Amino acid sequence: MDFSMKNYALKWLIQRITALLLIPLTFWFIYSAISLSKMDYDGTINFFQSYLNSFLFYIMMMAMLLHAKLGLQTIIDDYVTSKKIYNLSKWGINLNAYFLMILLTIFIIKITILNA
Repeated sequence: MDFSMKNYALKWLIQRITALLLIPLTFWFIYSAISLSKMDYDGTINFFQSYLNSFLFYIMMMAMLLHAKLGLQTIIDDYVTSKKIYNLSKWGINLNAYFLMILLTIFIIKITILNA
């Protein structure tokens, strides 16, 4: 049962765009993670103080969180029949996604700009 038929075409498009963004960013992240595994603390901080690395990491994480949020909401839309559980699930997904997005933004600003 579907309780909200809002913007499915837009959600579908955003999910495809985030998926396309995540393909090259995943390869960059794997390469970076291998490099980071060989670095000490100062090397890791220097890595994230690079505006390019911070920007790519930020875009990758934001796209991943948005992609996951939309995917989870689609699952809830398709399979949850109880209105109470539906609303609670949607609320929980949104709360977690937006909290993590805000936290990510604070951390990237702290590492990149404030420690520069």
